[in-house]
Amino acid sequence: MSLRTPLAKVRGHGSAGQGAHHWWMQRITAIMLIPLFVWFVGALVIAVTGSHAEATALIRSPIAAGALLMLIAAIFYHAALGLQIVIEDYVSTEGTQVIAIVIARFIMGLLAAISIVSVFKVAVGG
Repeated sequence: MSLRTPLAKVRGHGSAGQGAHHWWMQRITAIMLIPLFVWFVGALVIAVTGSHAEATALIRSPIAAGALLMLIAAIFYHAALGLQIVIEDYVSTEGTQVIAIVIARFIMGLLAAISIVSVFKVAVGG
């Protein structure tokens, strides 16, 4: 028999405090992706139906390059958040979870960096 109150028993077993932030960031990036994807589909149609010079000129436009960079950042951040949720839900051991999340974040960051560098190379004509 324990003399501890029910509140004392559960104290310290609550939320880590990051769940709401994670949830909000997923929603914000999802909402950001809607207009960015609409723009991207339109830009993709122009790029596919036009010549290489027209596609390059589109990416060299500061507005288009900025929109493409925002799309890349939002996609990879949203993907990293989603992968973290999947890993937390389906990987049972905490150590493996941490390693898998670090690897997933590294891969998403690397792919985002490669994509961003590619856009900059085309945008500045390098």
